[in-house]
Amino acid sequence: MTEDGETDGDGPNGAPKWVLPTEIPFKELKGRALEECLFWLLDGIGARDLEWRLGGIGSGAADGGRDLEARFYTPGADGQIEPKRWWVECKGRTGTVEKDAVTSACNNVLSDRNVDCLLIVTNTTFSNPTRDWVKTWQARFPKPQVLLWDQPVLERMLSDQPSTVLRLFESGLSSAGYLRAITERFWSLLEFSSIERARRIWAERQTLKIGPMERIALIANEFAHGSIHERPWGGYCTAQEVFAACSMAIFNLLFLYSKLMKAGLKQEPIVEAVAYLILASLRHEQSDRLHEVMEIALRTEAGEPFPAKVLDLLLGPILDRLRGDLQLVCSSDCDRFDRADSLKHWERRHPIEGYWSRFGRHGTPPKANDQSYARLERTAEPCRVGFQVDNPRSCPLYQTDISVENLNDFFAIATRVLKFRTPVLSRRQKATQCTSAPSSS
Repeated sequence: MTEDGETDGDGPNGAPKWVLPTEIPFKELKGRALEECLFWLLDGIGARDLEWRLGGIGSGAADGGRDLEARFYTPGADGQIEPKRWWVECKGRTGTVEKDAVTSACNNVLSDRNVDCLLIVTNTTFSNPTRDWVKTWQARFPKPQVLLWDQPVLERMLSDQPSTVLRLFESGLSSAGYLRAITERFWSLLEFSSIERARRIWAERQTLKIGPMERIALIANEFAHGSIHERPWGGYCTAQEVFAACSMAIFNLLFLYSKLMKAGLKQEPIVEAVAYLILASLRHEQSDRLHEVMEIALRTEAGEPFPAKVLDLLLGPILDRLRGDLQLVCSSDCDRFDRADSLKHWERRHPIEGYWSRFGRHGTPPKANDQSYARLERTAEPCRVGFQVDNPRSCPLYQTDISVENLNDFFAIATRVLKFRTPVLSRRQKATQCTSAPSSS
């Protein structure tokens, strides 16, 4: 909903329309394709212990389908969690599902009294006589419960699961669906999407609702693919929107690092994304608010500050990235420093030098992680940004230690550098940005 109370989506009640049903190839959704669709749909609604149930009407049958088995864990009457066993039969058809296929499935399931629910799914429809027969059969046999899912039901369920559509039917997603899927995959699995999808969302960003969770996912996605230069998600937004995203990222640092370590993934995209959001917030002179957020977020449930080791784990890489980026970029055109010193940081091995090693037995030795370098400062030259420097006082970006204890001091220095260095928007550009950026509420 927009700020003036009007609905702005194409879905029910003005919600964004994530899935385009006409783009889902239901006519071709048979056999293995229908099974795959059901597997991920059930996984998306909370099914556990999903597995293929072969035999009988399974593999090799006329419909080419393999049955599925799953369990849903739900609270019983006494509040205890109980497993509910589901059998799933897929009936991929060109026309209406024949009644005999349904009656056979219902009668076969009676052989296993441990089944709580029989789900029969088709890419087309069930006839009214078939549905009437199931009601009569269910009256005689209350267990298992029988569910019939046809194309309209699949459409409705897929509309609520854009990540499943992205996995199986990419063309069936709207731009809002792409955004939803990228966000879900990041926060649930720490997975990143392709650059092509990011480009599509960027091209239609003025029509989309991009909230804090979406913005964090998009920014991390960009850094996972290299850089954020082409699509500056922290620049294309208001001061309040970038601060909201930055705050959410800081409050979720422990969550994100835990998932990273559990999955054995690289932390660089997350580190770079959070560092970028902090700098984007400082650009809008929000250092006091940022420090307040960190004071609140970096505490235990009992309200005690995290131990020093935990703070160093969470913030250390981010603060190092903050300072390193500003040092290298700001000094690159400063008369007090040699530009070559800054470029050494991003220097990489030339691809031709190590090409033939790919056919060897031992490979090329990795470059050392130590990216330190000698820095010579011309103390007689003035600071381009305007800091007061002389013989005893060096560049504050290099001279000031950055830690949790002196964040305010470093944030003040970073804010001044950003204010001097970043492009200045004209009044017309500012007005355009504020009016074109969709509401994230």
